[in-house]
Amino acid sequence: MLKLTILLALLAPRASEDPQSVFRDLSLAEAVEVASAEKKLVLLDAMTSWCGPCRQMELTTWRDPQLVPWLKERAVCIKLDMDKHADIRQRLGIRGYPTLVAFRDGVAFDQVTGFKTAAQVRAWIEELKHGTADLRRLLQRVESFKDMRVEDVNFEDRRVVAESLLDYGQDEVAGEELLWLWNNIPKHAPHLAAWRWDVLPGEISPLVERLETVRAAVSTKRLALRPLTNRLPTITHLRDWIELNAMLNDDSATAIFCGAALEVKSGRTLMRKLDHRLFLLLVEQGDWRAAGLVLDNPVQEARMSLASLKSLNDRVARPAREPKTPLQEKPSTTSAGRGLPLLKAVTKGEPAEREERIKRVLQEELRQHISLQYAALLSSDRDLEASRLAEVLLSELDDGASRVALVTQAIAAGVAQEHTERHVRWLDEVR
Repeated sequence: MLKLTILLALLAPRASEDPQSVFRDLSLAEAVEVASAEKKLVLLDAMTSWCGPCRQMELTTWRDPQLVPWLKERAVCIKLDMDKHADIRQRLGIRGYPTLVAFRDGVAFDQVTGFKTAAQVRAWIEELKHGTADLRRLLQRVESFKDMRVEDVNFEDRRVVAESLLDYGQDEVAGEELLWLWNNIPKHAPHLAAWRWDVLPGEISPLVERLETVRAAVSTKRLALRPLTNRLPTITHLRDWIELNAMLNDDSATAIFCGAALEVKSGRTLMRKLDHRLFLLLVEQGDWRAAGLVLDNPVQEARMSLASLKSLNDRVARPAREPKTPLQEKPSTTSAGRGLPLLKAVTKGEPAEREERIKRVLQEELRQHISLQYAALLSSDRDLEASRLAEVLLSELDDGASRVALVTQAIAAGVAQEHTERHVRWLDEVR
């Protein structure tokens, strides 16, 4: 998915380079001024270079032969990359991409988020005369959900509605919808379990801070799931309780329970099933021993991660073949999954800085994560595994940065003195 997104982003043409584009090459301030003179709306396509749906709209919606002339008559359309216009992104409260924002007299008065077909864009523009058309439709959808049996609800649809309401600042309604999803996904939409655990808590947490009703509901649910010291919970109940703690900004409760449970064999077996969720949490809470005990198979995991990184590096470094015929210079619509060498071939002449930056970021993230695990293993008296983990890291990323990272994290965990000779040797090798 990452390779496809990068490829699509690099292939996207600039609006100013495409004479058939609906967009004008203007800043937002310039567009407002032009729209005022022409008595039109301003339509902003708030996008990013890495956004797949944005690219899809570029290839379909924004090239529709009926929509383009129709839209040009009614709006001054501009496209801005939100990674380059963070001030606009923050001012408009944009959280997802693409987001289409309509301005009248320089004031943003409506917006829609997500991929839109040409027909949907046209319908939206036509409804703008009624005010915040999309928000009105969202609230109507919420009312329609209330009349449905839970078995008849399209959970994906309800999720999109709830997240869109957040974009409009409709915290109370969005909070009710998100809590409904939290309660009902386990039984009625288990395919959304990963989203429920990995994404939904981050959307509810800010509402806990702003709305007492949401805080009370989350607190009640957490209390009902509180694990007992003499009886371990199921893995599902434990994960729910952990995420409810996170919503309430109370990871310390998770760390206290896990720290105690990890000291017994049955508790350790249970906690290690959630090591990817608990490891960094325990490190952030300062419990390095528990963080080391919760790791299930860190050496094998490191080998696999480094092997994946090496494979990525090899594909990026492989030279692209020169095309044999002019036809081969045109990328196939089915070739996006063939790897990063394709990216180099279809962007011949483009700087390689983007690819190198990706490699450096991935290397540094992996280096730091393995170094954290090394320090945690030392803290939990798993010295042999710590030594093997360091060897695995240095076998693939054998440089001064890796040695410094290992020693730095050991110092942070307060265990650098336990293997002084090794750590001093690593630092000497850096000099």
